[in-house]
Amino acid sequence: MAKRRHLVVERHEAESYVLISLVAFAATIILVRLFLELTGYPQVGNSTLHIAHLLWGGLLLFVSALMALIWDNPSFMRISAALSGVGIGLFIDEVGKFITQSNDYFFPAAAPIIYGFFLLTVLLFLFVRRPDGHDPRRSMVLALEQLQDAIYGELDEEEAKELVHNLDVARQSERPEITQMAAHLYDYVEQGNVPFRNYQPSIAQRISSTFETWGCRLGRRWHRMLILAGLGIIAISALATFFGLIWVAVSPEATTQVFFADLAAAAHQTDTKSITGSFLRYILQFGVGVVALVAIFFILRGKERRGLVFALISVVLGLTAVQLVTFYLDQFTAIIPTLFQFGFLLLVLAYQRWYPESVQIEKTGNQKTGRPVDL
Repeated sequence: MAKRRHLVVERHEAESYVLISLVAFAATIILVRLFLELTGYPQVGNSTLHIAHLLWGGLLLFVSALMALIWDNPSFMRISAALSGVGIGLFIDEVGKFITQSNDYFFPAAAPIIYGFFLLTVLLFLFVRRPDGHDPRRSMVLALEQLQDAIYGELDEEEAKELVHNLDVARQSERPEITQMAAHLYDYVEQGNVPFRNYQPSIAQRISSTFETWGCRLGRRWHRMLILAGLGIIAISALATFFGLIWVAVSPEATTQVFFADLAAAAHQTDTKSITGSFLRYILQFGVGVVALVAIFFILRGKERRGLVFALISVVLGLTAVQLVTFYLDQFTAIIPTLFQFGFLLLVLAYQRWYPESVQIEKTGNQKTGRPVDL
């Protein structure tokens, strides 16, 4: 007897659930840190008790898990996703207390740990949103879940088309029980027996549509100029401090002692006052700045596809390596440059999605003329 392969299928709308949790997680960290900073870090309790917000986070995580275990309803799943994001945000915000002997909430490594955990969640989101493979069993499971949504009145016209597609794929299964079930359900749905509501885009879809409309009004040339401006900001901010240190090091009156004294003075302005961390950040920023300059060079030369690749490399390195060190040095004041880099990343990704023909134009132009094409 052939060994049956285990099947793991992502939920219908799993991408939306993870995104809701991700946004709630990030917003909770930012709002909690801002509230505590503005209010002087108050505590709930007395001389004996201290009700830390980690406890509220654990409670919300427990409620979120119970909702997912008890109720199989799309609306409840969205609420569960939001509660899980808020809960993990409240929980992990106090990670510094539980990795130190002194229960130090302000432990320098806490900020990069929180940020690293956020990046891992972003990677999970990117993994979940990838296109599914052509698997009849997977399509059958998704179709059955979509039929449950129809019972709740949560299925709209676009999702009904997706349901028909999944059933069509499931009819191609090699297992007769799946093929027969999919065929019966396909005929049932095609005959208009499945009720669905009028299509209403979600809040995220409406926001995405609004930005896309603004982007189309902005135009391709201005969009590209914004990308070049963002790369210029990244390159200048990354290289200015580094070349300043080089200038100090090679000046006639420079000595090793003077150089390290200047480096220590710069490090003293950070929250952790780490000379090693500051020097590591300068080196990483220099690398990011060089990559950003390469991206600018290729885009200006008309090799847009290659330039956008280097632009993505620069911003991804900035968001991972540089910002992890920055969160250690400057703690949560690093949120502002992080938000800028995430915004720039979305700007580049939007350009690639809105103007995919640029790659083909560039290839065709190079093949015909041997010269870069002005886009």
